[in-house]
Amino acid sequence: MKHTSQFSIALLLLSTAGLPLAVNSAGAQAYTLTSLANFTGGNGEYPLAGLVLSGNTLYGTTYGGAAGNGATVFSVPVGGGAITTLATFNGSNGAAPGGSLILSNGTLYGTTCDGGAGGDGTVFSIPVGGGAVTTLASFNGSNGAYPGASLILSGGALYGTAFKGGGNGDGTVFCVPVGGGAVSTLATFNGSNGANPECSLVLSGGILYGMTEYGGAAGDGTVFSIPVGGGAVTTLATFNGSNGANPNAGLVLSGGTLYGTTYGDGTHNYGTVFSIPVSGGAVTTLATFNGSNGANPECNLVLYGDALYGTALGGGAYSEGTVFRVPVAGGAVTTLASFNGNNGAYPACGLILSGSTFYGTTNDGGGYSFGNVFALTPAAPAAGSMYVLWNHAGQASLWKIPATGPVTSASFGSYSAWAPSALSSDTSGNAYILWTSTAGQVSVWKISSSLGVTTSQSFGPFAGWSAKSLAVGPDGNVHLLWNGPSNAASIYNIVLGGSMTSKAYGPFSGWQATQISVDSNNNTRVLWTNSAAYEASLWNITSAGVLTSQTLGPYNGWQAQSLAVGSDNLARIVWVYTSTKQASIFTVASDGSITSKAFGPYTGWSPAGLAVNNDVDSDLMWTSTSNQLSIFDIASAGSFTSTSYGPYSGWNAIAIAQGP
Repeated sequence: MKHTSQFSIALLLLSTAGLPLAVNSAGAQAYTLTSLANFTGGNGEYPLAGLVLSGNTLYGTTYGGAAGNGATVFSVPVGGGAITTLATFNGSNGAAPGGSLILSNGTLYGTTCDGGAGGDGTVFSIPVGGGAVTTLASFNGSNGAYPGASLILSGGALYGTAFKGGGNGDGTVFCVPVGGGAVSTLATFNGSNGANPECSLVLSGGILYGMTEYGGAAGDGTVFSIPVGGGAVTTLATFNGSNGANPNAGLVLSGGTLYGTTYGDGTHNYGTVFSIPVSGGAVTTLATFNGSNGANPECNLVLYGDALYGTALGGGAYSEGTVFRVPVAGGAVTTLASFNGNNGAYPACGLILSGSTFYGTTNDGGGYSFGNVFALTPAAPAAGSMYVLWNHAGQASLWKIPATGPVTSASFGSYSAWAPSALSSDTSGNAYILWTSTAGQVSVWKISSSLGVTTSQSFGPFAGWSAKSLAVGPDGNVHLLWNGPSNAASIYNIVLGGSMTSKAYGPFSGWQATQISVDSNNNTRVLWTNSAAYEASLWNITSAGVLTSQTLGPYNGWQAQSLAVGSDNLARIVWVYTSTKQASIFTVASDGSITSKAFGPYTGWSPAGLAVNNDVDSDLMWTSTSNQLSIFDIASAGSFTSTSYGPYSGWNAIAIAQGP
């Protein structure tokens, strides 16, 4: 779609009698760090490994402590409380556990870096309720030494890495039968193909993926793969300092991409978050640590929504470590919490996620300076307000509805041959109204949180094209969606009052782009619908222009109507059953999984729009045949409250958006 020179259309602000009057109404997530339990020495000390959750209980290991100064396996209630020692190590049954436990069929499995029959570490198991440590295998150097990473379980075998030993002394990849037995060496490292793996493995499609801390072309470590049955080590990527160095955490696999951290180097020599294609290739640095935002991450990442979460061993406000967040597409490191000694210090392990709460351990600090178990819980944000746009024969009324207190409103128009058609908002509380004319022109208005117009800009007309939807990104740019001939689409990226770029897509036979949204990472989401086939397609276009899509349906009789994305970056799509006007809200996670909740039908009412408020509740707008409005505030569990307005003769509520 070509664009021509822009020109201004003066749309005067006029007050008009008969408007629906204001009536009384019946950004990044903040987190709270809580210490759940402290290690005292007697119940263990200095945990180096992460946790595993089963039911309402967290399980983990400590590197030292307890009777005879031996390491422990422990449990603690998920809500906090006393630490229970489930087992202790005494050297002969292992010593110094370093990797996180895994749980299968009532049994906990793990590794120790020392002890056992050969003195070079063990693979062990204990019942989840506690009891004697069972040594499943011992390392003796020739079959590996010092296994310090977590295990993975697949097909009756436990797989892991040993930091040292093997034929070249540079470490191994091994497997052990889940019931115990000989250690099978699947691969050995020789320096050139990597050296000293200290990271857990990930298994996908019969291939094991992992990292070495040293070795490779530059000596700073590698990303590797081997067949699950054993064989040659394939080097997928090497670290060279500038792209990170010395990884000692495991990888995360999502789609066709591996994500991980390096302990050192990068721009500031404090480590990086990176990605590489699962097939291998160049290392992409997603974020770097600079000390103030954390330093030296050495733990596995967690993928949640559209972001990666993890811990940094040092740095932060008190130089004792952080919990951080990085967009999966790359960007700034956000510090979610800093450790200060009292709430723990030096987290040497990764996080686990249950619901929306992260759990982990620190290696130091806490009440006795022996480390602790902590929880990181999202703080409940204020609900904020909403904007609602009304239309009456070319007149507009914009409502600002707070969580509590009176509604305020402003009116605009009427303007001959013009009508308000769409609404959006930005993170600063400004609203944006899209006006469209019968001649094919459009005007975008920016309206402050005090409901005064601050900027306007006009576009068109463009023969055969019509503007359908607008959204505003965190950078403040307006994204304007156009439909064109033969179901083509064009997206304008507009700096109001300044520059503009555009990108065209299609045409795609039978499909039409109907709505647009922009997430907190500045990725553009576009909803396409195929009404004849009862299908929809959800597009994600990154700020770099990379496009991925997911097809939804067919769902006979249902049409995808509305799209909204919240601060959690999850897309919500409203589907409407055409015959009864029942609504179903699909929430689409970053991995493509879908949860849905249905509402209605309600006689005489139709779903008419969707927004996601600051508390990530879905606000579903309903309108009636008698010009009434009802807004459902829907929590993630599906419960909702509703508030109704009207009727207002001749006025129709046409759009809803998040407010400040």
